[in-house]
Amino acid sequence: MLKPAMVIAAILLGATLPAIPAPRYLQRTDTQRSLNLVGEIMDRRCAIDGAHDKMMRQNGTKNAKDCTLQCAKAGGSFVVVAPETKTVYQLDDQQKPAGFAGQRVRVSGTYDEPSKRYSGPP
Repeated sequence: MLKPAMVIAAILLGATLPAIPAPRYLQRTDTQRSLNLVGEIMDRRCAIDGAHDKMMRQNGTKNAKDCTLQCAKAGGSFVVVAPETKTVYQLDDQQKPAGFAGQRVRVSGTYDEPSKRYSGPP
């Protein structure tokens, strides 16, 4: 399993930052690649549904942050959803994303193709 460290930088909607280069010390195999993503921190279930609406009605939450945290608390996992491609990336670190639940973020790390897992630099 990859090391669970992940760098997350929250950005406001509409704000842009330059690309975050991958550190040189990152060890990669043929199945791993550096990846910089801008997307939303969601729970896996809402990400698969493509929105929080259904779960917000079911659990009585009023916004994306509360919905994501409630679903994670109920056993869901945190993911990053890239809006352009609608791709869901499972995060190795399941603690740091809680502080950014429901927010648009920029993450930089390593994506492991066989496990479909995304992790930050060690």
